[in-house]
Amino acid sequence: MDSVSDERGQAILILVLALGIAATAIVGLRAAQDGIVAGARAQRAGEAAVEAAAQSVADIYAARPAAAKELVRDPRVLETARVAAEELAHENGGRGVEQVRLSCIGDRIEARLVLSGYSHHAGFRAPECSPP
Repeated sequence: MDSVSDERGQAILILVLALGIAATAIVGLRAAQDGIVAGARAQRAGEAAVEAAAQSVADIYAARPAAAKELVRDPRVLETARVAAEELAHENGGRGVEQVRLSCIGDRIEARLVLSGYSHHAGFRAPECSPP
């Protein structure tokens, strides 16, 4: 009878060990899933924020396209872009736009920002940015 109870004890020990390993794997998978979801949320928030920033500049540019090069250096335009980016980032679960930059490159106006440590950019065509 001792050998039977020893085998049952070993089987229970193996079962407990297997359950422990399974629980650890489930916790690890859950943590990985949470990380992936958070990364996707941050990416979505960043893309929305930079699109909002670019759109706010495009609206101003539409009113005075000849001043494209001056627009990207105007602190009021930069602040308008930053506020638009912050609002949309917040609506999409993002927090703290760290940096917003505007530039006139080639024939485009570009908006760039950093959100949650990730860089995002968007822009639109602005032929007035091209050198004459």
